[in-house]
Amino acid sequence: MSSIDRSVALSAVRALFHDYPCAYWVAGGWALDLCAGRVRRPHGDVDVVVLARDLDQVASTFTRPRPLVQHPETGVRRPWAHGEQLTPGPNALVFPDDLHPCPIQILFAASDADEWVYHRGRGTIRKPLAEITLTSPDGLPYLAPEIVLLFKSRGGRPKDDEDFADVAGLLDPERRRWLLDRIAPRYPDHPWLPTLR
Repeated sequence: MSSIDRSVALSAVRALFHDYPCAYWVAGGWALDLCAGRVRRPHGDVDVVVLARDLDQVASTFTRPRPLVQHPETGVRRPWAHGEQLTPGPNALVFPDDLHPCPIQILFAASDADEWVYHRGRGTIRKPLAEITLTSPDGLPYLAPEIVLLFKSRGGRPKDDEDFADVAGLLDPERRRWLLDRIAPRYPDHPWLPTLR
């Protein structure tokens, strides 16, 4: 995987979303880097989360060129049809490879009024949008680490375990307890639980 320079990656996100009128968050490994205050490992792209309810604003903001829908497992890209609804989880939007200094992927989050809703939790795992939003020293919004790690807890990928090891010690007691209480009931033998406890 080729590594992307931090300033290049985050500047690209800031430029892309400059005219986007709704909430967005840097997500994935880059969000954990922002939490840690350093680049911890190489990244091949930047994930940015928007709310699925703001899909019309995404469509009206990103028009030249219009983003493509990317299949989450195969990586195959296809045109995003006008009026096509996209849902949290299976759908992601990407841009042509040569459009930005680094690949940027737009992911969708479920929400209910002022709450973020974990789309894999059948609506039972929620958190106020204000609580999932952290801001970098230069004003870039990013997802709180417990939210990023909740998504990563399902993966079992070496990089997800490395990400957890890197930032678990940065979680304050409230964030640690929140993550523990969301992972333990579903995965009682999860390898992260001893550290969270």
